[in-house]
Amino acid sequence: MVKTLLFDMGGIVFIQDTAEAFRRFTEIGVDAHQFIGDFGQKGIFLDLESDRISDEQFRAAVSRLVGRELTWQEVQNCWLGFLKSVPSDRLEHLLQLRKKYRICLASNTNPFIMAYTRSDRFSGDGHGIGHYFDRLYCCYEMGICKPDKAFFTKILESEGIRPEETLFIDDSKKNIAAAESTGIKGLWVPSNQDWLPALLSVLPE
Repeated sequence: MVKTLLFDMGGIVFIQDTAEAFRRFTEIGVDAHQFIGDFGQKGIFLDLESDRISDEQFRAAVSRLVGRELTWQEVQNCWLGFLKSVPSDRLEHLLQLRKKYRICLASNTNPFIMAYTRSDRFSGDGHGIGHYFDRLYCCYEMGICKPDKAFFTKILESEGIRPEETLFIDDSKKNIAAAESTGIKGLWVPSNQDWLPALLSVLPE
């Protein structure tokens, strides 16, 4: 019986717009295609999300890359291009699910995005993302990114939960495969689409 639900963030909790993020990075002089691809992030982008460098070190590195000093807010604005909108019905789904299950975020993200999502601007009605989850597991705070199997084993250990009683919802098939390799149940859903019908179809009545 499933007791804990793990949710990805981009494309699941919020509508993701990768093209807009790339456009914003291009505006400041960064070709994000060099750092973000079909097989994940690399270079300083991966270093940021795996906690090898801090947000300030990332800002400084990007500044050197473009040849001018960028503010923290300028860099954050680029990252926030990924966040197109936050559907209120998805947030309500999470609150309803919390009445029956333990709900955790399991996200590859970074301090720039999380500074916004943790703020009261996130929901549109004064709530940060923490209002909707029992625990937030962010790769840069864990020091490891999906699809590394250790990302999921760390969550299992921290939560003290059994993998067979855990369900992970993500729009990345490679992340689902990594979770399933630990014994966690996986549910792949298409990016930016409502996941509730698919989730309810695999949960007990």
